[in-house]
Amino acid sequence: MSDRVKEVVPDLIYAIRSTLKKHGVTFEEYGAAMQYLIRVQETGEVPLFVDAFFNATIVEIDNVTREGTQADIQGPYYLNSEAYQIISERLPHRPIDENAQDMVIRGQITDTDGNPLAGAELDIWHSTPDGLYSGVHDGIDAKYCRGRVITDAQGRYSVKSKLPVPYQIPNQGPTGELLEQHLGRHSWRPAHIHFWARADGRRDLINQAYFENGEWVGDDCCETDHLDLVVPELIENGARVMEVNFALDPALAIAAE
Repeated sequence: MSDRVKEVVPDLIYAIRSTLKKHGVTFEEYGAAMQYLIRVQETGEVPLFVDAFFNATIVEIDNVTREGTQADIQGPYYLNSEAYQIISERLPHRPIDENAQDMVIRGQITDTDGNPLAGAELDIWHSTPDGLYSGVHDGIDAKYCRGRVITDAQGRYSVKSKLPVPYQIPNQGPTGELLEQHLGRHSWRPAHIHFWARADGRRDLINQAYFENGEWVGDDCCETDHLDLVVPELIENGARVMEVNFALDPALAIAAE
């Protein structure tokens, strides 16, 4: 890691210094920026700030080495592995969400040659029908809208749930202020489903799926809803069907010490 620090940090500092010179940043502006960064730290928004502006770039770099399904950002609402109980039929939902629109999430996990991966694990999580995350917001029990499915002999999976909705990332602090007031952008994310796929001998894949014709699709505040992650609209028996397939790359070789 120290070698990487020596490689990356000087270039990062140089890029920032070059930007300061290019725009003739004043002492007053420098001081305002410093106070802003202090506010980001004091409000606990460092992870939010970094994710909102830089996470998609790291994913883009990671995807250069992938031949199979492209990755997407993880987001801040993944809980520890114990929160994902093995589900055979339906992700748990709150009683108050019983009448929300049904959703079916199904697909197949294969290797990059199309061979099915039996016994692959797929963690799934998404917002409640009112845009909140279990285990994070409003004391919602962590079991809701989360679960782990195991693929069958053909690498297939299928699970029912309730439809998520678009939501705003926290916008009352300095990150939202920068997005909305200073950059003229918004703080909305389109409705989406998170996935984390794992299989023996394969590279983990963190991914998201977005809803065709959904509000904010193509205008995600995190700049990450690529068109190849948008699932065509399909309704079966009143339920929105999300057909999401994954092709997992071989595991990366670990360099010898």
